[in-house]
Parts: sequence; C-alpha cells; structure tokens
Amino acid sequence: MIHRILIVCVGNICRSPMAEVVLRHHLGGEDSDVVVESAGLAALVGNPIDPLAEMVLASHGHTGKDHVARQVTEAMISKADLVLAMQRRHLGAIHAIAPQARGKSYLVGKWEGDSEIPDPYGKTRPVFEDAFGQLDRMLHAWRMHL
Repeated sequence: MIHRILIVCVGNICRSPMAEVVLRHHLGGEDSDVVVESAGLAALVGNPIDPLAEMVLASHGHTGKDHVARQVTEAMISKADLVLAMQRRHLGAIHAIAPQARGKSYLVGKWEGDSEIPDPYGKTRPVFEDAFGQLDRMLHAWRMHL
C-alpha cells in the first residue's frame, strides 16, 4: 500500500509543486490517506511556487500558494513509498542520493512510455499550461495504478 509519495524536480517551484497539488486532487484531496510531498534536487529553498505555476493552477481550480520550496534529502526519499521524477537525469540524481530508491522511483510519465516533462521555469504561460496538462494526464494515470 502506498502511503507517502515524493515528487522531485530541480528547483521545487514549478513542476513538482504543481504535480503535488494535482496528484493530491486526483487522490481525493486532503481527505486522502496518501501523503503527497515535493522537493527539489537544487531547490530554491524557502521560495514560494513560481507565479506562473500558481496562475495556471488557479485557472484550473487549484492552488499552491502555501508551497515553500525545499531541498530533497536521503531521509525524504527513504520515507517515501513512491518517488516520482520529471526527467531521467533526476532519477539518476535520486539514485545517487539514495541507491535503495531504485525499486520505488519512476518518471511521472511512466505510463506514457517513460515520457519526460520539460522544465517550464523562465518560460511563458503557454509552456506552463503545457506542463500542467501533461502532469494532470500523467498523474491521473498514476492514480489508476496506485
């Protein structure tokens, strides 16, 4: 049984916080017995969610306004039952931090041919919208496998 999911990207201000909010929604919101968290490999520690990421979430009826970026740690990875990453290189970094995570870490796009989600940081709103759409679709697929 999956009780704790950790979602990882680089800065923990765009993709992973959007994914955290979206997956929590797909799992039934705050009433879910699954804890969904996010962190970054090179986190902009203490920063809020990127304004464009929040704008896109809000346009879909969600919010990440309480998000605070944090650095991923070996302890976070170990505590998670499932670790989801945006890109293959993120999986490599996760495995370097916590080699024992190999059997429980996957790409968010696993169910779509191991698709990667490019970083929208510093790009335009349409790029953030595209990232949100991919995350929504891919995380819905994960929900069906949990």
